[in-house]
Amino acid sequence: MEALRSMGFDLGVTVLGTVIGGLWTAFKASDGFRRLRRRRYRKALLALESGVERTYQAYVKAIKAGRSDGRLTEEEKARARSMARMRAVKLAKAEGVDLLRTIGADYVDVWIGRIIGRRKRS
Repeated sequence: MEALRSMGFDLGVTVLGTVIGGLWTAFKASDGFRRLRRRRYRKALLALESGVERTYQAYVKAIKAGRSDGRLTEEEKARARSMARMRAVKLAKAEGVDLLRTIGADYVDVWIGRIIGRRKRS
């Protein structure tokens, strides 16, 4: 008798897990989930752009103004990128977005480089 109850419980847990897994899979495949991911990604990119812009205004602009050639050293460039990254993470967090998880920690520096390149061209 105990074996039947145990088997029924195991079967119930298996069925419940299957139903929940199916619902989760259906949700992740839905348009609503895609829109949610796109919105979160856009917020993350906006935070990156704002981080780069604020770092430029607060740090880079002052250094460039104080130099005759208007150029930063490699150390200053690295520090500016690090500052932009930290600011972007804070800005994204304020918007409820985990920047490093949304974009990917390895790609944040790539996006910062793209934003800086786009800023230089305009």
